[in-house]
Amino acid sequence: MFEEMKKTIISKILEAQDENGCWNVLKEGDKYFPQLNYYVPNYKSSLWTLVFLADIKADPKDNRFIKPLKIITEHFFDKQVGIFTIGKSHFPIPCLNGNMIYLHSYFQSGKEELINKVVDFFAQHQRFDDGDFVTPSSFPYRYNRSCYGKHTCYWGVIKLLKGLSFIPADKRSEEAQNLVNKCIDFILLHEVCFSSHNKSEFINTYIKNLTFPNMYQSDFLEILWLLKREQVKSEHMQRALNLLESRMGPGSTWKIERQIKDLITPIGKKNYGNEFITNRAREVMEYYKNERE
Repeated sequence: MFEEMKKTIISKILEAQDENGCWNVLKEGDKYFPQLNYYVPNYKSSLWTLVFLADIKADPKDNRFIKPLKIITEHFFDKQVGIFTIGKSHFPIPCLNGNMIYLHSYFQSGKEELINKVVDFFAQHQRFDDGDFVTPSSFPYRYNRSCYGKHTCYWGVIKLLKGLSFIPADKRSEEAQNLVNKCIDFILLHEVCFSSHNKSEFINTYIKNLTFPNMYQSDFLEILWLLKREQVKSEHMQRALNLLESRMGPGSTWKIERQIKDLITPIGKKNYGNEFITNRAREVMEYYKNERE
């Protein structure tokens, strides 16, 4: 049943492709054209649809996904700086770059040189501030308080880790692994999903609600799943693991608690059991259960 549902979702996404293999491409005259083309509309443009496909584990060798990935890469990649960008207001934007590393690694595009350029940039410039940073006007932050304000954007760190986690371990540079370690340390400082300054509060209201696919805002399950991919074992994960266990329903199932409504095709209803969330939750719970035994 699960595989049939997945097959149906992928089929509907493929049916919605245009002649270039993309989705919901903006037309000239749109207020977001051309800079945010393939990025908006949320979450049914080409970028987000490819993230959707990767999250549901579509066939990474399906050639129908390579052309749109190539198109959005050419659109977003700034050759002069060596990273992906959507303009100066959010430069350098870690979540976009993390998602693009994720897509190139998942769909096995063979663009290792490009990925390494992005990794090298963020290995040098990505910040991990916890409330005490003054954003400078100089390169590369240029008053970008959205990504690099007093507290580094938590979503950006998660998406960077997500992309880096899909680079095979034997292909990771020393810089890539060091960046992975810094992302993990920052996450553990926040005990996966909690404020580091007020430990009784969540770092963000969205993070506590299980959702799928994981687009701009992650949930605490995606973060646990990424830590599991990196084989992280820490007492600083325990509260989040307990939270995941507390959300488990009959038959070891989990519900979708925050629905992404703007997808190419629906993937489940709020407050109903969700196969994709359940599969990911079981994977996490089984791994850490075995570690405790």
